[in-house]
Amino acid sequence: MSSDIVKILRAQVRRNCQHPFYLKKLKKVGLKPDDIKTLEDFATIPFMTRTEFYEALLRDYSSFMQDSVVRINLSPSPLGLIPILNTKKDIEVMNKANARAFERAGVTKDDVVMITFGYHVFIAGMMFHGAFEEIGAKVIPLGPGSTSQAIEVAEKLKPTVLVANPSFALKLAKEGLEGIRILIAAGEPFSSVRGYKERVRDAYGDVTLIDYYGMAECTPIACECRHETGLHVSTDFCYVEVIDPETGERVGDGERGEIVVTHLNKEVMPLQRYRTGDLGVVDSIECPCGMGLTMPTGIFGRTDEMYKVKGVKIYPSQIPFVLKSFPELTGRFRMEIEKTEKGTDVLRVIVEGRGDAEVIKSRLREALLVTPEVKVVERLDGEGVEDRRY
Repeated sequence: MSSDIVKILRAQVRRNCQHPFYLKKLKKVGLKPDDIKTLEDFATIPFMTRTEFYEALLRDYSSFMQDSVVRINLSPSPLGLIPILNTKKDIEVMNKANARAFERAGVTKDDVVMITFGYHVFIAGMMFHGAFEEIGAKVIPLGPGSTSQAIEVAEKLKPTVLVANPSFALKLAKEGLEGIRILIAAGEPFSSVRGYKERVRDAYGDVTLIDYYGMAECTPIACECRHETGLHVSTDFCYVEVIDPETGERVGDGERGEIVVTHLNKEVMPLQRYRTGDLGVVDSIECPCGMGLTMPTGIFGRTDEMYKVKGVKIYPSQIPFVLKSFPELTGRFRMEIEKTEKGTDVLRVIVEGRGDAEVIKSRLREALLVTPEVKVVERLDGEGVEDRRY
């Protein structure tokens, strides 16, 4: 299996080297595509970062353009909207990969699918749509809009599959949406928020809840199956690594780190050892669907900001994922780091709303791997992170 993936990666890197941006990566370490004979060889290719990639696109967008490009979507970035390019083959490969994932989720040609993601500018609506047409299902391109409009359409067309943000899906359920047997949730944290699935399942009843992970630049990356054992990596579409965000070294199975993605069969704008900035865990499991490489709880934070507390790497972006599981909290928080007179680090998290501080502390300890002090206040005076140690 390892030799197969190396062969596929080598072929992709060879295609990538037709573009100066990617060729420069290999030249930097004195590597040629034919030199990639093991996964260790592949891991010597320098990473792509978001900022680097976005700047290259904005500086020389035309060099990424090919005559074979048939679709241009846009995606927000800190540098403004960036183009997302796809050839006809890229779209076909993406649709087939998503279709396989959704079939594992239980979707069939007999389903009626209602998609509530946008169809203009961004990629999500058309991306989902193409996959369901590949399956042969009947698709309602509803797009984003009012709850009342979605309910009206659903009453007439009786969808059995809903594709939506989990928060909007929950809102539709509260407004009386019925008949949904599968929810495919994307665009927001879902399985990484403890208790969120239970809330949605209570609202809908007997329903399969599918968490989905992808980016405008690469989708799908991972998707749950009908057994809900975690998000299975789309190993036929992309190669996923997990690295220590600080050192860039790979971490072991089941260890948290930054998700790094490489396309396996992409013609234009391929990602090659692309640092997503997303925190996750990838592990090998045995699932009845036959898939193995799995993200147990999807994405649970970002690597944009990191602090070391008692020798443990703390990412403040993990905290909102925990707080979201407590409906009585507003989600606003402040993280404070101090040192005692003996030089011991102290982590304090102040949250806004109502709730049991001990329960919140327990949940935060599970996520952060450090036990914080927790204070619950009705109104928080200032958010953010205050590191008072230095």
